Amino acid sequence: MADKKIDDCLSTKNGHLFIEQLNTVDIVKEYGTPAFVISENQLRRNIRRFQKGFESHWPAGPVKIMPAAKANWISAIQKIIADENCGCDIYSAGEFSVALRAGFDPQFISVNGVPKGKDHIFRAVKERARITIDGIEEIDAIEHAAKELNIAAKVRLRVRPAVEGFTKYSDFIPTGPLSTDLVALAYKGGLPRDAVISIGKRIMRSRHVDLVGFHQHHGRHDASTRYWEEQMKAYTKEIGIVSQALDNFQPKEISIGGGFACPRDPFASEVKFSEPYEYLFLHLLSKALSPFPKLRYPILSKILEKVVVFKPKGKMAPSIEEYAEVCGKTLREHLPINGIKIKGLMLQTEPGRSLHGNTGIHLTRIMSLKPMNYPIKWKQAAIDTTEFWFTGGRYEHHVYDYIFANKTEQELVEKMDVLGRSCYGDRLFPAIMVPGDLKIGDIMAMLDVGAYQEVSMSNFNAMPRPATLLVYRDKLSVIRQAETEEDVFRRDLIPEHLQMKEGCKPDITSSIGENAA
Repeated sequence: MADKKIDDCLSTKNGHLFIEQLNTVDIVKEYGTPAFVISENQLRRNIRRFQKGFESHWPAGPVKIMPAAKANWISAIQKIIADENCGCDIYSAGEFSVALRAGFDPQFISVNGVPKGKDHIFRAVKERARITIDGIEEIDAIEHAAKELNIAAKVRLRVRPAVEGFTKYSDFIPTGPLSTDLVALAYKGGLPRDAVISIGKRIMRSRHVDLVGFHQHHGRHDASTRYWEEQMKAYTKEIGIVSQALDNFQPKEISIGGGFACPRDPFASEVKFSEPYEYLFLHLLSKALSPFPKLRYPILSKILEKVVVFKPKGKMAPSIEEYAEVCGKTLREHLPINGIKIKGLMLQTEPGRSLHGNTGIHLTRIMSLKPMNYPIKWKQAAIDTTEFWFTGGRYEHHVYDYIFANKTEQELVEKMDVLGRSCYGDRLFPAIMVPGDLKIGDIMAMLDVGAYQEVSMSNFNAMPRPATLLVYRDKLSVIRQAETEEDVFRRDLIPEHLQMKEGCKPDITSSIGENAA
């Protein structure tokens, strides 16, 4: 790979991968591996593109970008987003705390999620945040808090429109094709129409609660702009029906949620509906060859060598501007059709993966090589990271684009499984192509890991989680420290009866029935 620009924050120079102005090989020398590395400027660029894109296609009223905190709730990251004058979509009490500390204007903090605890709701009302109602039981707690605090609580109703115009299979289901509209209806987010209308009527009678608008979020079922066009049609229809039932209520703000794909879009790249049939063929062939042991492994080895290989998608998702155009155009056309006035109406959106995804890379090193020549030919490499530090991605069946950061000019000519360090199979990269001279110590960069990955890490195998670094031009800062082994066990407690002196054995006589009549 000659020197070239990969995207706005990644490039290659003299055989090395750079993030902004920093050589990733130098980053590894200073901080070691594994490590998450995030580009501040890429995050700011993405925010500004969302703001400009949606403003261009929503001239009717103000636009507010309200990124989903769940995608990356590290304090420094949220401070950057607040600094860009965004709002914030939060789900938990912890995310609420991060948002307040980061300096977001509370009126543009959307308190989402189901279920919400009473304390969480009380705090939201007290801080004058927007509460997005997503549970029938929430209205009692909201009214109680608003009355006690003598504050008019501002709320939106989260609807769950049926996207009946989009019946292509959903990328969320890995086991087989199922229509997106059905999968979206099964998601827990959003209230059924009758519940929305019932709660809305109660709010209209309340002296303590003010209904300001509507919210919806279906998530990334499909990367296409057509999916978003059909979503917006369904959403505007639902808003119209509910508003008419509420005596022609006119919302002041609407949120279209998120779920836009990030550019290289690793989502569900591991899913292949034909795979079970391919495995079945391989199994039947394997059984048929079992009477011929001298031929069985050589034949199977040849098939595996020629057929089994994984490649990243290689197809780019629509741009931020293309998503903004289709959403704005469809809303401008269909809201008035459904009786909603758009002049002055605030449009909000809550990007997560599309905002954060391409801001982050993960640096990891080759720690072990295992070539196998008998009974089949296969090669494995083990790296010093694990799938348990990419829980969000594994749940969504990602396989990431990758670059060998210290060998960007080397051709990828050899096939190999690249495995994580946990005791599980940990097949982060199944049957991918790697440089022919791959060596222990070589650096692998996993791309597009800025959303949902670092914040979903676990301590499986009692492994301390790695650090996260922030790049700003040619400067590098630690924004989340690497854990120590002491950190991993910090919450553990030993009960008093397990702290007995050596030689003392606990009484394990059964106590069942001792107090029976």
